[in-house]
Amino acid sequence: MFTREIHTEREIDAPPERVWEVLTDFAAYGAWNPQITAVEGVAVEGADVDLTVQHRGRERSITATITAVEPARRLEWVASLGGPWLYEGRHTFELRAHDGDRTEFVNREHVSGITAPLIVRPGSDEAYEAMNRALAERVRALERDDTP
Repeated sequence: MFTREIHTEREIDAPPERVWEVLTDFAAYGAWNPQITAVEGVAVEGADVDLTVQHRGRERSITATITAVEPARRLEWVASLGGPWLYEGRHTFELRAHDGDRTEFVNREHVSGITAPLIVRPGSDEAYEAMNRALAERVRALERDDTP
């Protein structure tokens, strides 16, 4: 079985609870997320969510199942196409408290199946880094809006 992993990290200048609010506000993804441009569903373990993903300049729709929800700590979903032997992607977001009011945000995906080498190529992490930057910017903008 072929496997590939993308692993990116970013420090965000806000507590995990605030980052979690933005990460799980699926209805707002289109306003800020350059990689996952739409999510329909709710962040509840066992729920299916419909994702619209930008991949190499093309928009793709995929249904994933939420497999882990640990508020302000971890969100994970798994999607497969044609069965795990063809494609399975496990996307995990981790939030770790750092220096009190900062968050270490980990954005990673483990891809397996015979199509993994075609999907995860050199440079694939750039889209994940772009999402990380956009998340940090969105959190920062919302923090500014909340400041009296």
